[in-house]
Amino acid sequence: MTPERLTACLRTIRWSTDALAEAVDVPGDFVNGWLAGRMPIPRAVAAWLEALSFVHESAEITRPPTSGEGFAPRQRPEHVPVYAYSLLRELSGAPVPLRRLFGTDDEGAVFFLVSRDLATRSGSDLVITELGRAVGEV
Repeated sequence: MTPERLTACLRTIRWSTDALAEAVDVPGDFVNGWLAGRMPIPRAVAAWLEALSFVHESAEITRPPTSGEGFAPRQRPEHVPVYAYSLLRELSGAPVPLRRLFGTDDEGAVFFLVSRDLATRSGSDLVITELGRAVGEV
């Protein structure tokens, strides 16, 4: 990772240099050294920041419109994709540990369900909402 890419990643995830230093548990001088090109950016830090940037970029694309007083209502009904519906049905039986879903194809289903208020996080679990329960009974 180059210092320029590091700057772009920090801008994408909306972090300050202090936030990055705290997140990876290094002195702020290290981050400043990375940004100035005086110190190499550790490969693990670079990979982690790229992953965070990817998630933030994806979320930004699907950010709902606002009208100053909340979210605009959806214009037309939306179908629930099969991959998300399967997870929703599983949630209707019991909460699912989020840790089990990380790094799997279910990550997309989690994003879909949470972004439509069909599921939510409760502690370390994903749980169904009342709206999700109504859809999951279909």
